[in-house]
Amino acid sequence: MAIQFCDACGDTLPVSDSKNIKCECCSTLNKNTLLSSVTVSSTDKFPSDLRKKRTITAPTQVASTDTWSTTDMTCPSCQASEVRYTTLQLRGADEGSTMFYFCPACSTRWNENN
Repeated sequence: MAIQFCDACGDTLPVSDSKNIKCECCSTLNKNTLLSSVTVSSTDKFPSDLRKKRTITAPTQVASTDTWSTTDMTCPSCQASEVRYTTLQLRGADEGSTMFYFCPACSTRWNENN
């Protein structure tokens, strides 16, 4: 696929099937030189038996901690015996990860570097 650049600022232009393309960076109108080679398609133009069978049922309300794991750790605020946790690598690769904790009983959050 070819890429088209803005004549004024050099930013990449979005794919379009119109004669002129407006630059999203500087708002300059540019002539679409790729008009003859651009084709726009969507998923409804490619039928799929699997796509027809697909059903997505998302919960109506999901908290950011619903997918966190549970551990037997005591909450420092309310002394609850079970809290949720997740880990993220925030520091260098040669250092430990950061543990984020959440208490569902009192909504207290804290973290520890391990």
